[in-house]
Amino acid sequence: MSNDNTHGGRSAGLPTRKKKGLAAAARRVTGRLRRMLGQEEADNSVEAKDAVRHFLTAMMGVSARLYPGWQKLLNDALAECDLTFDERRNLFEMHPIDDYFFAAVVALETAKLRGLYSPEEATELLGEIGAQVDARADRTDRVVSDLVFLMLGRIDLGAGMERMKAPYDKAVKTVLQHIGVGRIPATRKLLGDVALRHMLGEPLALGVPQWWKSFKAQFRVYWNEPEPVYLEDHEVIPTTTAPQPVRRGLRRKAVAF
Repeated sequence: MSNDNTHGGRSAGLPTRKKKGLAAAARRVTGRLRRMLGQEEADNSVEAKDAVRHFLTAMMGVSARLYPGWQKLLNDALAECDLTFDERRNLFEMHPIDDYFFAAVVALETAKLRGLYSPEEATELLGEIGAQVDARADRTDRVVSDLVFLMLGRIDLGAGMERMKAPYDKAVKTVLQHIGVGRIPATRKLLGDVALRHMLGEPLALGVPQWWKSFKAQFRVYWNEPEPVYLEDHEVIPTTTAPQPVRRGLRRKAVAF
């Protein structure tokens, strides 16, 4: 994941949006999606894999915009800790912190799916996200997808989404744990610093748009079903020579923490 979009390391001026700004942003999102998908107003159907692809692209843009300021806040907090050269190297050079932040952005917006879609639809969308998110972060491993679903397991998907406090706090705490601040005596106290976690959660709370809510208001998600197979009277479907066809890839699920 690239960090090319920087803002000079500024920590002030975290983005806020008024209702008018959110409505305008929703219109821009849906307008761009229609143009990208080549759709007219009369057709509001979008295949799930395309919806997820555009969602992850939007979240990548959000992450690139928010990460420099968030990184500055984290660096300032770590600068107050008495770290050795090796400890600092382990924190900053051994971990793809920008990818961890991207995972947090994706997880926080993905957690809203269960409140917007039926259980079956939400499960399918979660699976599509798990199948695509690592490649969107330019990774060949499962670092991002594993972290996304770990965060989803820690976020209470059934309550508290309107308060927007606990989900962001859990996401930030998960990132800090993955960086390893809890394994270094000089930084261990940061995990229990609620004020710091809230400060690190503020860019996520204010800067991540309600993408799926805006999308659902304009589009219907569908999945392509497999083509039916028609046999002649004398033909028999093989039952032992080939496995049953799989319509989509392996679905990833959030697990309780």
